[in-house]
Formats: sequence, structure tokens, C-alpha cells
Amino acid sequence: MNNITENISEKIAFSLCESKDKSTDEFEVLRYGVFAFLHVLIAMILTIIFGIITNTLFQIAIISLMAGLMKRNSGGIHCSSPNRCVVTGIIISYIFALIGKFSINIKLEILCLLIIIMLIHSFIIIYTKCPVPSENKPLKKESTRKKLRKNSFCIYSICLILFIINILLNLLNYKYNLNSLVLCMILGIYMQALSLTALGSNFILFIDKILLKCKI
Repeated sequence: MNNITENISEKIAFSLCESKDKSTDEFEVLRYGVFAFLHVLIAMILTIIFGIITNTLFQIAIISLMAGLMKRNSGGIHCSSPNRCVVTGIIISYIFALIGKFSINIKLEILCLLIIIMLIHSFIIIYTKCPVPSENKPLKKESTRKKLRKNSFCIYSICLILFIINILLNLLNYKYNLNSLVLCMILGIYMQALSLTALGSNFILFIDKILLKCKI
């Protein structure tokens, strides 16, 4: 799949490049941009298809979206290839989607307690580790690090505010609530936060090695 995506990216980038010279920086920037866009698009399509097949579309879509938004700002470990990155993301998102799907039916007080624990643990991880540099994103500039850290806490704060609003809706016995949405959003935040830890990184690398042996 990588070769196909790279070939398509190269053709699109060449058609967009004004100089029509593959050795220029303009072409390389366009090629990388198109490849990144196609990679995200493929990941979204495969995630949606997998969600439909496993009857976890709502959960896996929200969790993947929130984890993706957080990863863009918090950084973290990457798999050894884009394909394995997509598959690993779907596998881990599915695990958290199952947690979200079945835990939504437990007693509300217990569910709120679990969410609070996830929020506290996520805050500690984000505060102590975010952003985590990678080979492709070394984050040498302090201004960049501060910006990414600020963005991560903004996303976290939005989830926290929604959680508080949802508690009020439940206390007021309002007809509608955001239980499923808030739970999945916070699961997505927590999933990405865990990937910043040594345990989370090792788990991702473990899946990566298995996929590599399976020649994926």
C-alpha cells in the first residue's frame, strides 16, 4: 500500500509543482504533504469500515479522532512504517472502543469516578511528558514545544469542560446527555496519553514487531 500511495503522491505533487522538477524543495514539500493527506484519508476510511464491521463505529471514530488530535500536539512514538502505524492505531482504538461501548452501561457514579481517574492520570502524563519528540519531529525549538504543549492542554480542557457540563445535565435529569460522547473523547485523550509512557510505547512497539513478522 505504501508504494501505491507514494506513487500517487508523486504524480499529484508533480502535477502541482510549478517548476516540474522532482529535485526541487517545492516538489518534496508537495509530495510529503500529499502523502500525509492520503495516509490520513486511508486511515480514516479503514477505521470507519472496521467500526462498521465490528459495530463500534461511533466509539472508534470519536476515540481515533481525539487520539489523533492529541498525537499531533503531544507527539510520541511511531511505528516502523505508515501501514503498521495505521493498523496499530486501529487495533488500539478498537480496544478502547470496546471499553467505551461496554462501560457506558455501568452505574453513572462509578463511570464518573473512572472518568475522573482517567482525567487525573492523563493530566499528570501530559504535564510531565508533553510534548514527546520523535525522529521525524525532534522539537528543538522551545517556542514549538510551548505551542504544542499549550494545544494539548487546550484539547484536554475542552474534554474536561464537556465532562463537567455532562455531569450537570445528569444532575438536572435533562432529557439529553453526552455520556457516550464525553466518555469516548476522554478515552481518546487517555489512549494517547498512555502512549507517551514507557509502558504504552513498549506496547505499541510490541504490536509493531508482530505486524512486521506478519509482513504487514
